[in-house]
Amino acid sequence: MSTRIEAIKAMLRDNPGDVFLLYSLGLEEASLGRLDLAADALSECIAADANYLPAWIERAKVLRASGDLDQAREAFGGALELAGRQGDTHSADAIRGQLEAMGR
Repeated sequence: MSTRIEAIKAMLRDNPGDVFLLYSLGLEEASLGRLDLAADALSECIAADANYLPAWIERAKVLRASGDLDQAREAFGGALELAGRQGDTHSADAIRGQLEAMGR
């Protein structure tokens, strides 16, 4: 296990619902190719704060990379809806581009 992941997990023991730590764990797991663990951490991040758009986007990317295209489309769809509610047109455009590249 990487030292960064160990450090993040240690901090999560003290702050289990910390959105930034859960997001960071997801990114670290993804960088090591552990896509199932990355998706799990990002799902926990979304459960902790459903309005944290970066987690939605990264979870969708991880699902796409793992080959779970239906779940990836669903996650990108959730991200697009959230970006719209937040008025984040830049992210919404980028998410639409991701969906179009997937053939939606």
